[in-house]
Amino acid sequence: MSTALLQELHQEVKRLYIAGSDLAAGDFRLKRLLPQFQQLGERAPIFKRLGEGIVAVIEPDHSEGSSSAQHLQELSVLLSSVLHTQGTTSPNGELLEVQVHPVKLPTQFSYRKLSAVQMSLKTRGGGRYEIIKEAYEAGLFQDLRMIHPALAALQDPYVEIAELVMKQILPAYGPQIIPILIDQFDPAGGIVETRKLYVIATLGGDTVQDLIYQAADSGSEDVRAMAISLLAGKGQYEEELLAWSTDKKKKIREAAYNALAKSDSASALNRLHQAFTGKDSELVVPALRQCQAQELTQRLVEEFSVMLQSVPEIIGDTKKKDGLWIRVVQYLRVLSYKQSPELEKLYLNVLEQYPLYMNQLSWNSLIEEATSYFRQIDSMEAKRVLQQTLEQDLVYYRNNRRYVNDVFKDAYLYLSPERVYEQYLDVLKIQAPSSTNRASAITQQLLHSISEIVVQRYHGTYDAVWNSPVDQIQYMYKVEMQPSEVLATQWDLRWLDAFIEFDQYELVSAFARPGHDKALQYLLRKLTDNPEFRHRQANILLMGLERIGISKQHLQEALLTALEDERNTECRLIEPYTFEQLCLLPTNSVNRITTVLPRFSDVAEEQLGYVIRLMQGPSNSKEEV
Repeated sequence: MSTALLQELHQEVKRLYIAGSDLAAGDFRLKRLLPQFQQLGERAPIFKRLGEGIVAVIEPDHSEGSSSAQHLQELSVLLSSVLHTQGTTSPNGELLEVQVHPVKLPTQFSYRKLSAVQMSLKTRGGGRYEIIKEAYEAGLFQDLRMIHPALAALQDPYVEIAELVMKQILPAYGPQIIPILIDQFDPAGGIVETRKLYVIATLGGDTVQDLIYQAADSGSEDVRAMAISLLAGKGQYEEELLAWSTDKKKKIREAAYNALAKSDSASALNRLHQAFTGKDSELVVPALRQCQAQELTQRLVEEFSVMLQSVPEIIGDTKKKDGLWIRVVQYLRVLSYKQSPELEKLYLNVLEQYPLYMNQLSWNSLIEEATSYFRQIDSMEAKRVLQQTLEQDLVYYRNNRRYVNDVFKDAYLYLSPERVYEQYLDVLKIQAPSSTNRASAITQQLLHSISEIVVQRYHGTYDAVWNSPVDQIQYMYKVEMQPSEVLATQWDLRWLDAFIEFDQYELVSAFARPGHDKALQYLLRKLTDNPEFRHRQANILLMGLERIGISKQHLQEALLTALEDERNTECRLIEPYTFEQLCLLPTNSVNRITTVLPRFSDVAEEQLGYVIRLMQGPSNSKEEV
């Protein structure tokens, strides 16, 4: 018997259950179905009975003891009986035991807590990474209900989220999730499968080596590359790694080279060297950079040395010279961050031939790499070499922006304070009203380089003592300056006058020293002109006034005067040093602070309120600051 008509009637009955049986009288949908049931009822008694039931519903009998609800219920019971008798409920196919992988995790968190994280894992859009990372750090993923959402997040299009799940969240579950990952792993898949394989290898160690080898041998290109990298350092697979290093696919060869770089066997080192001298010279560079085998390093240094010795012979041949330079750059990249007596000797020879490599060839990267090498060596000889190179840099880069940037910072390290000032005095002198834009930019770069050495700026946490209970303000801007005693010994005193002349309030504040009246007047004038706490200038000027040795009373009066200035409005956060100075004000300042309080908002208002409470009574202890 076809149940299509019965199912249609079932839907209409269900509709009337929801709408209410009182609306069934004269229902046009049931009227439409009635002729079909009456026609079928001539051959099958059950359809005749169903047709009679439809008539009873749409043409209710209002006699006593009869109701529309009763008729609808009788039709529904009869229809359900027929459907259950005619339908099939048993599944097709062979019955098998369900495979399960039990995971020992609690369900300790409320769904309300987990829902935001689960939504972030399932949806797309910005701001999700922070929610997921915070949830991981709070331990929310250690809940049974989070495992499968976390596994699904391996295919998140936002790479940072997928990487977080792969490297931190899933490994935190331990080996118990390995069977689940193996069941889901498809060796023929793409980048998502490589992430699963990474987690399997991380958690399984030697117990899953066969699976990783099979993936390296017969998986997709992405899966093979990942699997090969996971076999790095496994001596039993070295023969296979050597074979894969000759694969037709570039990605596979590169993965094999990187894996061989973790080995110090002669065959592995020979293969890496062979690749560097062949068609894969560029492809194998990352592997050679990470290879720590001294034997290979020594071989490369010897070759590099022979190569540089040939430079004088080809210096007049532009084509050969350019071709040699390409190869030199590859050796520089390979030998970067490596150390050996032979390499030190090579770089010493390079620096001694500075005019050849810089003036004639302009091979700046070679000199820079040699200089960088000697910076890592703490010896008198290294210092002598660096000073010698610096003297030549001062001449070579004289008309270059690097002269007032990197070269200046080297000069600060290796030359006397007096020599540095006198060397760069000309740069300061070219800043004049008639000077060119380039001259002005050079001078400003020099001042910026000095500021980078002397003043450190960063964002960090600060104890919000104005709150109760105390919490922290994240990313509060802080300024720290070199100690005055360091400035006095490592910088020429004449810099301070130059900074005043160039109106560099930050550097004047840093270099300010007791007894310098010109600097004192400058800082007081700048604070009068720029009293707004919403800018960082006032905070730095107050630090300078303290450095110059102004009396406590004068410093506090300057602070209060700036606070009361009518321009000091719209401040939402008072910086740490200024706030600490406000907390040190005498109690008789309370009225002056109370008067200006309405001009401040947000955190700044809370900070001033705390200062007022601090002054009003002993219960608000100053030890909290």
